[in-house]
Amino acid sequence: MTTRRSMLKLGAAAFAGTVAAPYAITPSRAQSFTLRMQGFLAAASPTHRAFEKWAADLKEKSGGRLTIQALPAGGAVAPGETINAIAAGILDGHYSSSSFFAARDPSFTVFGDTGASYDTVQQRDRWFTEGGGEDLGRELYAASGLVYVANVFWPSEHIPAKKALRGVNDLKGLKIRVPPGFIAEYFGKAGASVVNLPGGEVFNALQSGVIDATDWASPGQNYEVGLYKAAKFSVNASHSMPGTEIGFNKAKWDALPADMKALVTSQTRAMSEQLKVQIKADDDAALAKMKTEGVEIVEWSKDELAKLRAFTSEVQDTLATRSPLAKKIIDSHRAFQKKIG
Repeated sequence: MTTRRSMLKLGAAAFAGTVAAPYAITPSRAQSFTLRMQGFLAAASPTHRAFEKWAADLKEKSGGRLTIQALPAGGAVAPGETINAIAAGILDGHYSSSSFFAARDPSFTVFGDTGASYDTVQQRDRWFTEGGGEDLGRELYAASGLVYVANVFWPSEHIPAKKALRGVNDLKGLKIRVPPGFIAEYFGKAGASVVNLPGGEVFNALQSGVIDATDWASPGQNYEVGLYKAAKFSVNASHSMPGTEIGFNKAKWDALPADMKALVTSQTRAMSEQLKVQIKADDDAALAKMKTEGVEIVEWSKDELAKLRAFTSEVQDTLATRSPLAKKIIDSHRAFQKKIG
């Protein structure tokens, strides 16, 4: 027999069903996404392995809702072509550095590497989070139909050299391999003879004397590819501090639910912190090994760093005249440098 009490129970259950069911199948909880992204280094590099771990962590923490195919450099296109590939739908995003896109606009150049502008990479990284750097990254990438998510740690680089470089005067006439762009321009101003070579030719060029030194990466990565077998000096001139970042096609990013966007952002910051620890450990280990193998570590004095910074500023002043956004980025750096002293 149906009583008033049983009818109320049935009604309450029915009402609960109408509330609970839609919540359980909300798109943000049920919809899944598979995105294709490319990194900027080879599959065996520690940095690419961190990119793969980032993708794996996202899949796990999203409960399988987000799958990222993390391709190495060249997995789909050349590193300098990922923005075009994202626009064409070949890729959905990348882990890269805006330095690769210097030919598009000078703003990519000055955002992608600060040269000798800062004493330490820690100071430069504060600019991203405290000085408005990430906001400028979003403005830069938006013009190309991308969303800049967050900065990812990249270390200050050393110069593997065949002879001691103890200051700016030692750069005069130096045959140094430097990729085209900002760093090449200010090394040229310092009197170096800049040589543009593909990465795969650098070791043989050092060994044969075609070049005296090379711009490459931090000590751990320089050691890993064997450069110190041909170059017995590792020069810390704080000459190059590239920035790297995670970026997505805007339409693909906009399609992600808010909770998934927040997860991607938090995991990108986590990857940055993990790389900071890993790269320091790799660099410390490499520097210790180098010392036992006859490699001299050369640290530039503050006076010599200031001289190199002057050449950096000259090139930045020129680039600022070529692009309003480049000027905005440079002005932001200088304001932050003044703030932190």
